[in-house]
Amino acid sequence: MTVHLINARRQLADMEAWLEERLHDAFSASANLLPLRDTDVIVRAGKRVIFEKGHLGYAPEKGVIFVTVDPDNPILLANPSQSLERMLAHELHHSSRWDGPGYGETLGDALVSEGLAGHFTQEVYGGEPEPWEQLPASTWRPYLGKAQADWLSAEYDHTGWFFGSQDFPKWLGYSIGYQVVGQYLAVHGNARASRLVDARSGDFRGCLGAV
Repeated sequence: MTVHLINARRQLADMEAWLEERLHDAFSASANLLPLRDTDVIVRAGKRVIFEKGHLGYAPEKGVIFVTVDPDNPILLANPSQSLERMLAHELHHSSRWDGPGYGETLGDALVSEGLAGHFTQEVYGGEPEPWEQLPASTWRPYLGKAQADWLSAEYDHTGWFFGSQDFPKWLGYSIGYQVVGQYLAVHGNARASRLVDARSGDFRGCLGAV
C-alpha cells in the first residue's frame, strides 16, 4: 500500500506520521485475512466527512481508495475504537472485491458489498458495529419487501437507500446489508466475510427473507 498525502497547503502537517501509522496498521491487519494487492490510498483534508468519525472513505475502483479527514474535528485524533483503521478495513474489503466481481450495479450487489465490508471490519477489529449498521429493526424491516422487489434493479436510488431521502431513512441500505450478510454467516457456520470477498450477491438473496 502506498499512502499519498495531499498536503501542499500543510493542512495535515501535524498528523502526517499518525495517519501513515494508523493506515499502514489497518492494511497489515486486513492483509492477514484478505488477498490484498497493491493499493493507493489518497488522503486529503476536508469537511465532507462523517461528523461522528471525523473521516470518510471511498473505494471507487480496484486499487484506489480515497480518504478525507477533518483535522479540526477532535474525534479524528481521539480515534475511538480504532475508528480510522476500521474505516480503512471496510474500504479495503471493497477494494479487494473490485479485483473480483466488483462492487456491483444492482441494489442487491450494493447491499451485499456493504454488508460484507461491515462484517469484515468486525472480523478484523471486533467491537460494536458501526452506527449505520445498527438501525433498529422497526426502521429497516418495513423496507424488506422493497429491497426484495428491487434486488436486481440497476436503476435503484443509491443515495436514498444508503444516505437517506424523502423515501428512505438515513443509512437504511447499510443496516439491511449488514443484517442480510449476518444471516448468511449465521446459517453457514464456517463462513467469514474475508472468505466471501468474491461471492456473488445472488448467493445472499435468500437471506433477505429470513432477517
